[in-house]
Amino acid sequence: MAGEVLVAFGTRHESTRGIAAAVAEILLGAGIAVELVPVSTVGSLGHVRAAVLGSAVWDDGWLPGAYEFLVAHERDLAAIPTWLFASGPLDHVPAGAKSDVPDDLVDVIGRIGPRDVALFAGSLQPHHLASGLRLLSKLARANVGDHRDWEAIERWANGIRDALLAESPAIAMGGWGPGEGS
Repeated sequence: MAGEVLVAFGTRHESTRGIAAAVAEILLGAGIAVELVPVSTVGSLGHVRAAVLGSAVWDDGWLPGAYEFLVAHERDLAAIPTWLFASGPLDHVPAGAKSDVPDDLVDVIGRIGPRDVALFAGSLQPHHLASGLRLLSKLARANVGDHRDWEAIERWANGIRDALLAESPAIAMGGWGPGEGS
């Protein structure tokens, strides 16, 4: 397989972007070419050899743009190694917990056949809330703060890195490839 690994995300308040960036950093550290972009900017997947896609969970589902991306590209994603993640619960997510996949995603995910679907706690900061919502969150004692588990995210990203390198060890930038000297 040639090409980049697409790491794309749908986000409301940058928390999901942070998770995607952490995954991309681990892949880049292994010499894997990565394209880190919002899903709204992705065009063709012709140059992509694998994909890691994530979305913030909002109103019990992926953000509309991220969901629409999966539907529009499901055939291409089914043909390459694909990993999915969701970010959004504001509580601790136990190790190995899987997302309650929103109903609208179950069929799409079944057709794509991702290698893994991970769930990570998200982040909710006071400045993300409109002033009226800030008051409501205080009244409801919302779990404001950054709840992302960076160790869990790193473990998950390391698994992706290891799988990609095992399938095609020469993908690392500067690595040996066919036709190169000994």
